[in-house]
Amino acid sequence: MFFKWPFGRGNKITTCACVPEWPGLVAEQAGHHVTGVPSPEGSSPMVMMLGLVAHCTGCGARYPHGWRVAD
Repeated sequence: MFFKWPFGRGNKITTCACVPEWPGLVAEQAGHHVTGVPSPEGSSPMVMMLGLVAHCTGCGARYPHGWRVAD
């Protein structure tokens, strides 16, 4: 079985235009919104296997750091 690893997907660094920066993170999975939180340890295995990409809830910028699904 092959997983969707996020490597090589346009590794552009983006900046958030919101004040304060990154007020919230959200990703989309099968038409549903998935709320995320920053993770200092890097992205969680679930995020990496599903190939989820987090975006800012305010300006829509792509989050360039590790994150995980919120509890």
